[in-house]
Amino acid sequence: MRKFIYLIFALCATFSLSAATYTKLEGKPTNGWDQLKCIIVYEVSDTKAYVWNVADEPGNYVQATIANGKITSDDLTAYEVAISEEKSNTYYLKTSEGFIGCAAKSNDIDFGTSGRACTLSVNGSYVILETNTNTCRFLYNTNGNRFRFFYDSTKKWNDTQKKNICFYVLGDVEQEEVKNKLDLNYAQADLFACDSKFPTQNNQVDQYFFTQLFLAQEESEEAVPQVNLEILAPTQYSLAGTYKSDYTANKKFFLNCQAGSKHSYFIFPNKSEQGWGEASIKVAEMTITKVGKSQYPNAYVYHIKLVFTDSNQKIWTLDKDMDVYGTWSDCDRSGDTPTDMPYVGFAFESGNHNTESEGATTAIGQTDSSMPENGTANSRKIMKAGHLYLLHNDKTYDVTGKEVK
Repeated sequence: MRKFIYLIFALCATFSLSAATYTKLEGKPTNGWDQLKCIIVYEVSDTKAYVWNVADEPGNYVQATIANGKITSDDLTAYEVAISEEKSNTYYLKTSEGFIGCAAKSNDIDFGTSGRACTLSVNGSYVILETNTNTCRFLYNTNGNRFRFFYDSTKKWNDTQKKNICFYVLGDVEQEEVKNKLDLNYAQADLFACDSKFPTQNNQVDQYFFTQLFLAQEESEEAVPQVNLEILAPTQYSLAGTYKSDYTANKKFFLNCQAGSKHSYFIFPNKSEQGWGEASIKVAEMTITKVGKSQYPNAYVYHIKLVFTDSNQKIWTLDKDMDVYGTWSDCDRSGDTPTDMPYVGFAFESGNHNTESEGATTAIGQTDSSMPENGTANSRKIMKAGHLYLLHNDKTYDVTGKEVK
């Protein structure tokens, strides 16, 4: 009996030792790509992964669990991809089925007995794997439910169903600092209670809460980088939820960036004379989670995780707790543009946008006839120390419409 118990312990020890750990590659490997082994992953969520099973067919993946940026399993060895360097920034990727590539101008995975030239780069914690003069990119297609190379002569891959992949490298790997990672410090949400332009099938007068979410390095309108997002929020008093650009426009949690730069856009530093550039946001996903009350008035702490691809094909990420300042407005959304939008200070999660404690019993501009309603060409909103003000004709007004110094 004792020998049997020892045998069980021995088998458990052998099993645990055989489990392999794969670490997510979030920056370029410091010592290069040569001789690395990895698995190719589509991250379904923070904890759920699809791992490519080295086949070219629908459903060509196995499911795995992500924990703290790692995947640990004893069942993935057969799906490992070995990388070898051919020459500068050109690599061969070998699987158990052979070297992978893509037939010219096609959507497939071509397995060969000799190396196929591929390029590799890390972009916003995703890996860009391309072949055939960089017109075929390895992606996961949620519509086809499969991994493969996809051909695009324009090199844009703007289809929202095609998702970027990650490399999880066997063991630990020294890697460079993540590029294209945004470290923003200011967030303001302007919520509009609008009659919906997108009624649901069950409720033709359903309300959606149109929101402009402004993210920037600082509160100044001139600060770069800055991100402007147009979203449909789930409730009148909270932003919490997961927003996706590939949702249909008549669905809550919709992030509107498909129409181009006039909706959601990104302003970033560059080397031009004016010091900044602008790009439209093409594909985006954002998860906002409640954290708690802010130390500032009219603000609430949310954790914001945002990943987006801009029109320059750069992938950007934001992942941090932020004090989100809030303003609230009644408006008419029956036309193309919201109208009648007097702002008031607003505390998230309060259930009331117009409380005495917020100093917002009157909308901006309503107690001073010399100051027009917010939104005119000569006025703009600013936030100072968590308080909302309006600048108009070189004068500053508080939320009650009273002029301040």
